[in-house]
Amino acid sequence: MIAPKPPLLPGKQPRRSDREVVAAKVLYRRSTVRMAGMTINVSRHGVRLATMERLRVDEPLWITLPGLPPRRAKVIWVDQFDVGCEFDQPLHLAVLARIIAAA
Repeated sequence: MIAPKPPLLPGKQPRRSDREVVAAKVLYRRSTVRMAGMTINVSRHGVRLATMERLRVDEPLWITLPGLPPRRAKVIWVDQFDVGCEFDQPLHLAVLARIIAAA
């Protein structure tokens, strides 16, 4: 049985795609610095990462998800060492399904 979605909080926009909880090691690159991080959740349009450094909103990144080439993204929000990133190009549904299955 699918649980109903909670109501939106005032001033919040609906999500473009559902998030899936996925804990996977990733690499990300900002400028010339490469770092490791962990996914917290992933969707067609973006990923939430746990990082070891503080990133900045609007900072461009190249994120390497397991089994995929690097994908360009932009930091949308920051909460300490967690960041929400939006992919420049959404993931194909089959690619997202493969990431979820591999986790």
